[in-house]
Amino acid sequence: MIAPILIAGTYLAAAEPAPTEQKPPEQKPLDARVEDLEREVERLKLQAPQSPEEQPGAAQAPAPAAANTSPNAFNPTITVVGNGLYRYDDKPVAVDGTRIDKTFNLREVELDLRAAVDPFADGVVILSVPSDVPGTFSIAVEEGFVTIKRLPVPLLDEPPLGLKLKVGRFRTEVGRINRLHLHDLPQVTRPLAAEEFLGPDGYIGNGISAQFFIPTPDDASAVELTAQALAGGGAAVADGPSRTPAVVGNLRWFRPFADDHNVDLSLIFNYGRTDPDGTLNAFTYSADFLYRWKPLRGGEFHSFVLGGQLFYSRRQFLQGIDVDGDGVPDMFERRDASPWGYFAWAQFQFARTVYLGVRWDETTAITDAAVRRRATSGYLTWYASEFLRFRLGYEHRFSDVAEEDGRNSVFAELNFIFGAHPPEPFWVNK
Repeated sequence: MIAPILIAGTYLAAAEPAPTEQKPPEQKPLDARVEDLEREVERLKLQAPQSPEEQPGAAQAPAPAAANTSPNAFNPTITVVGNGLYRYDDKPVAVDGTRIDKTFNLREVELDLRAAVDPFADGVVILSVPSDVPGTFSIAVEEGFVTIKRLPVPLLDEPPLGLKLKVGRFRTEVGRINRLHLHDLPQVTRPLAAEEFLGPDGYIGNGISAQFFIPTPDDASAVELTAQALAGGGAAVADGPSRTPAVVGNLRWFRPFADDHNVDLSLIFNYGRTDPDGTLNAFTYSADFLYRWKPLRGGEFHSFVLGGQLFYSRRQFLQGIDVDGDGVPDMFERRDASPWGYFAWAQFQFARTVYLGVRWDETTAITDAAVRRRATSGYLTWYASEFLRFRLGYEHRFSDVAEEDGRNSVFAELNFIFGAHPPEPFWVNK
């Protein structure tokens, strides 16, 4: 029975005509196919079941505000930073007559608040609680400003040359190290030249800052100009009254080379007054340099940074003269000085979280260029995590100031962060 069926099937298959080759159907133009798809989408929408709110003509109920708004949308990001230091010195070190050598001190606690004010501006407020002497604290607004990216007015709705304005109290653009807060420094302390010219905490001013990007014929380079108009005072080299003007200009050039290398150079000018009456001037010139090597392969584990800054000033100031020897100036004389100073540092990253560096400092006193102070230092930094850092440091002083000449100091620094984590400084390649 099976054999006849197979024979019949074979006969029918053989009798069936061979299929002829068919041409593919001619395709419609693209615009026509798009229109067909749009009509099909509309047809499917009409067939889909609709809720009462989606029916044509039905009133739309407003969506609850909480559905589209994060409960933290109007709250700033908050960061708390603590910096502690133990130091051991083989010579006495005092601040305002109080010994600070061979002690541990919580040097600073910072509360950092940041938020978008509106679509046009961001706001930053940084409250600082510093301690120069163990157990003694003060509180200050270290920075408080708004950064205006654009405004809903002609010319500023699309700012020319990428204009960005900063208004309030901020760290001035007198060098890379000056922009950094204590906990972000690459070493335990600020360089001697930076302290001598700018002050122990750096130059912080009140005023307005304008930043521009300057077009360059070289697409690989970036040139940035920052101009700042400030109330006087705030810098050691120009510590006149706040009612007098101060000016900072910073021309910065950045360029990468061969993927693994980049150079960052700034030329800086600072003008301010030095006397209570605001009649004596100080003109300070500076150059800030940074070279960084970070390989494309293994850049997370190895890098090298070389940086430094040079200061030179021409300043007029009042020198107090103690005539009767009681330690109180009895008269003041006008003096002219041309102090100078510089520092240079290098850092090598030889593991993912470990950095080794050295620094050389040299400066003259801003009131007497014949008085020189120098220091050499080294440090080892370990990032246990992005929120916890340990650092060991050593410094030796060579100085015309007898109290510090030949002093050896050993430092152990602790830095901790909790809350919203801020960006790491440029030398941390994690």
